[in-house]
Amino acid sequence: MGGGGATANMDPEYNEQQQRFQNLEKRAMKLLQETKDYRGSISAMTNSQHALSKNLSAFLLDVQRPQDYQAAYRQAAQTIDQVSQPQFDEVYMHTVLQPMAQFCGYLPEFNKAIKKRKNLADDLERARKALAKEQTKGQQDPMSIERAEMDVQYAEEAYNVMNRTLIGEIPKLINSRVYVVDPSFEAFVKSQLQFFNDSLQQMDSVTRYLPPQGGPNDDRVLDQRIGDVMAQVRSLSICNHNVV
Repeated sequence: MGGGGATANMDPEYNEQQQRFQNLEKRAMKLLQETKDYRGSISAMTNSQHALSKNLSAFLLDVQRPQDYQAAYRQAAQTIDQVSQPQFDEVYMHTVLQPMAQFCGYLPEFNKAIKKRKNLADDLERARKALAKEQTKGQQDPMSIERAEMDVQYAEEAYNVMNRTLIGEIPKLINSRVYVVDPSFEAFVKSQLQFFNDSLQQMDSVTRYLPPQGGPNDDRVLDQRIGDVMAQVRSLSICNHNVV
């Protein structure tokens, strides 16, 4: 008889399902990490925006001409960071991240079952070897052979039960991912839409302090204004050879 690995690998139907499970596990864990990363990126973005708005005000603190857009932008960034983002985060955690984490939480149980199947296959091979040893002895003991046969029978039954269970349960797990992803994806899209709509409303309050849009030449006008300012900076004697 071969080793336990021979028994464990001789079932093509199981081997196919185990490969499917391994592929599912890899993709599910990657998706879970990406959902965590996305949550973190939204939080980092709103935190950075809020910090930028405060530093913008500090940077222009002593400018004689009041800049109304500074206060408006700072208030908008603060509301997005302290109101809109936490609201998004709560919905996202409940409807997207937690269901995905719960689904992935079942994967270790299947890995344990796969490992147990391998151990049962090893037990079966050992029992078969012990039986073969008893059967090839010069002086056979009928009682020992009977006990060895019973050990093989028990080992086969335990192995077959676990083998059949995995063959039946792995496809159910794979199919169940649809019932997790579909509602979570819908919630993901809706929560994104609500968050960005809230952010847009806050930013709209800033635009009234900015010059009205003049069409496709806006970027060119802004570039010209920035260029004029940088030309003034370059004209300072201390910067004449240092600012390009």
